[in-house]
Amino acid sequence: MRNENRSRLQASSWFAVVRAYQECNRRYSQVLAAFDLTVPQFDVMMAILALDRGATPKAIAERLVVTRGNITGVLHRLQARALIATERHDQDRRSFVCRLTEEGRALLAVARHAASLFIERQLAPFDAAELRATERTMIQMRAHLQTIDPEEIVANVLTEPPGGKREK
Repeated sequence: MRNENRSRLQASSWFAVVRAYQECNRRYSQVLAAFDLTVPQFDVMMAILALDRGATPKAIAERLVVTRGNITGVLHRLQARALIATERHDQDRRSFVCRLTEEGRALLAVARHAASLFIERQLAPFDAAELRATERTMIQMRAHLQTIDPEEIVANVLTEPPGGKREK
């Protein structure tokens, strides 16, 4: 395949992935919004449920692969709505553990059911082989993305821009 054709194919493939992700995220957000939840709030509540007595802000952030700062505001908003409560950590008095309140558990149960139905309907047209292939491709893509250094790319472009001449 010529470089020009490969470049076009790479660009169209990249845009297809981005557009599919954006549409998925938009629709998924709409489903959760019906329960007055954002995707991050839902994810944090799911992490709290899974972590149980170990649901410290640090553990929640690690599970969601975000920084603690990213979830602080989410935790505050969930607490303000009485969907979660916090209590001092048994072993580390400087830390606290998050738990779902009864109201939070009830809301999460119906939101989880809706999220599950959304995923089921989203993937309904694909057979098992297509789903496995998609999963493999996305895992491969993510692993490869983790090897790319954006700063190195920028440095290369700034050192040697297209056309070979650096503008002043």
